[in-house]
Amino acid sequence: MRICVTGATGFIGKNLLKHLKGRSDYEIIALSRKITDQLDGAKKDNTIWRSCNGFSMIEAEKVTKDVDVLIYLIHSMIPPVSLSQGSFRDYDLYLADNFARACAKNGVKKIIYISGLIPDNLERSELSEHLKSRSEIESTLGQYGTSVTTLRAGLIVGKEGSSFKILERLVNRLPLFLCPKWTNSKCQTIDLSYVLISLDYCFDHIDNLEDVYDIGGPEILTYKNMLLKTAEVMGKKRKAISVPFLSPMLSRFWVSQITGCDTHLVYPLVESLKHDMVVRKDHQLLIENHQYKSFSQSIADSRASHDEGWIWRITDFKLDINIPVLKNVSSLQRMFASKKMSALEVSNLYFSWLPKFFKPFILVERKDHDVFFKGLGIKLLHLRKSDKRGDDNRVVYYVVSGFLASRKSFNGRLEFRWMPAQNCFLIALLDFRPALPWIFYKFTQAIIHLFVMNKFHQYLKSRK
Repeated sequence: MRICVTGATGFIGKNLLKHLKGRSDYEIIALSRKITDQLDGAKKDNTIWRSCNGFSMIEAEKVTKDVDVLIYLIHSMIPPVSLSQGSFRDYDLYLADNFARACAKNGVKKIIYISGLIPDNLERSELSEHLKSRSEIESTLGQYGTSVTTLRAGLIVGKEGSSFKILERLVNRLPLFLCPKWTNSKCQTIDLSYVLISLDYCFDHIDNLEDVYDIGGPEILTYKNMLLKTAEVMGKKRKAISVPFLSPMLSRFWVSQITGCDTHLVYPLVESLKHDMVVRKDHQLLIENHQYKSFSQSIADSRASHDEGWIWRITDFKLDINIPVLKNVSSLQRMFASKKMSALEVSNLYFSWLPKFFKPFILVERKDHDVFFKGLGIKLLHLRKSDKRGDDNRVVYYVVSGFLASRKSFNGRLEFRWMPAQNCFLIALLDFRPALPWIFYKFTQAIIHLFVMNKFHQYLKSRK
């Protein structure tokens, strides 16, 4: 069986590779966008490493060729660019669509997705943005016909896991827990080892899997209880006091500053804590003769070798400042239309609407596959439609030239996509490198582009 693992350098991915190491009946393709050219294609034991930027359809198609099973472990990724316009939810959707299309094209037999526990009693609109995204990915991965099995898990406890790291640092650094209302929400945690065993089950029963399984440990705890149990395992005397303040928004900032963890990890996680994350008994995956670990045992087994102590240093308070290296831009917007249309129709509509909206400052000329944006007699941008990389529901225009584009951005592209499972469109500007000085671009062209996209969305929704 040829198994392709996305996010292979992440928490679950790394541990899955260790778990499958030496299995001669499996060939593992390990994917990461962090792999250098020198390591791309490197092989050790039964694992081949491949570099893959999930935002590239070309690369997604290349790495899924001749694959039997895809393990989808990509969550809440933002492109590694200097400026990103768009929500993590929309980027998640774009990435899932790339791999869904690639798997359908290459005849991948099964996609296995590690999702989050989703409350049965809530509509999607009531879920946190994090859980909305997980739910959308479940349906998106299978929207072109590939069979998908989802393993829904709550907080996964394991060494080097972000959830464990947050718990450990909170206990180490706080002598007293001020617990807002959301810490009374219930959670059914799961040990990392059971996640890996559940994946084993999926590999062994690949032809008769159900669509969705919930996986969880033997205990249902509140987050307050989890903090206190973690403190007990660590030999720390801690007290918890319930408080009526500290909203999830304030809590996520507070947690990220105390723990020093990346806000992109903490913010979606804390926002989801307002929901009870408990397995549904009628969907639970139970494996015979497996000894489930208690939460305390999972924490004990995951303990880091060092003890930071509870007193933090001023350097622990991290400001979320990124110094850009590559002046690349990504902009991704989700749009809804008032009536059924194809992505090709939306792209044509955009190019006819834009000069009317900017009249008389912007002129759009179309000739065969080429689109020219002109202003004040200057060729601002030249885009060329690709017939090889699209269809009526995925239209791709590559940047060819223009006053506003750096020569280094001629792999940049403007995409229009129809997302059938979500009944929406994604319009994306990716890998674009502006020619204007960065500061000037950021506060002029970038803002104008986002403004134009919002206005076009309003127009798209209002058309009769």
